[in-house]
Amino acid sequence: MRAHLAIALVGLLLPAGACGSEPAAEPETALCDPGENIFCRCPGGDPGTKQCNEAGDGFGSCDFCEARGGGDGDGDGDGDGPSTGPGGTGDLALLRPCTSSADCASGLCESNYCTTPCEKVSDCEFPVAECVPWGEGAVCMPACTTASDCEVYGAPPSLCGFAPAIDNWTVTVCSNWGDLHQLIPEATDCPPLDHEACNLGFAGRERVCSEQGVCETGCFKESDCPADQDCSSPGDTVGECG
Repeated sequence: MRAHLAIALVGLLLPAGACGSEPAAEPETALCDPGENIFCRCPGGDPGTKQCNEAGDGFGSCDFCEARGGGDGDGDGDGDGPSTGPGGTGDLALLRPCTSSADCASGLCESNYCTTPCEKVSDCEFPVAECVPWGEGAVCMPACTTASDCEVYGAPPSLCGFAPAIDNWTVTVCSNWGDLHQLIPEATDCPPLDHEACNLGFAGRERVCSEQGVCETGCFKESDCPADQDCSSPGDTVGECG
């Protein structure tokens, strides 16, 4: 009887967790101090600031950015729509899929869609299209958010890619970029862990959005790497492909 009582007393005196139970999880580290303002890059390239939210787990949008200006090369997007092109024999409207310039009412088919030359932002239907330098001039290109937005334009692939518009405002548009295709650059702000905001939906290109809300070269999983490479990430931090 005394032996059983001693064992019971020992059990009561043992600290919680001594019987093999898992230790309590440590609280997650906050991403930032609520209300803190840090540097960010505006779409036009100028510096701005973004504020840490009340929960300390993310940031708001990049603020104190200048609006797009007016004038040649600096249109505000509030014009009367695209300028007219040279004119064609076709009846397809601007940004409709095409196979040749003869298909388009504008008389110009580029990157598998009907388009028209432009000289300022307001020459293109904002926000549906952007005026982007192309060849020796500039043309209206359909805006996109991810790779799937450009699939309608078929092959050779018109890909969703990063580019500076005619006013140097950074945009993502559909075009037959070839070797010039670019994803969102490193150090660009993005919603934390929203990888499509950095890789535009293109898997295997080693571009991800970190927990801190910044585009980085690296990976979180195997599909972020080229087919013949592995990802070194433990799953919660940016790793390397190799």
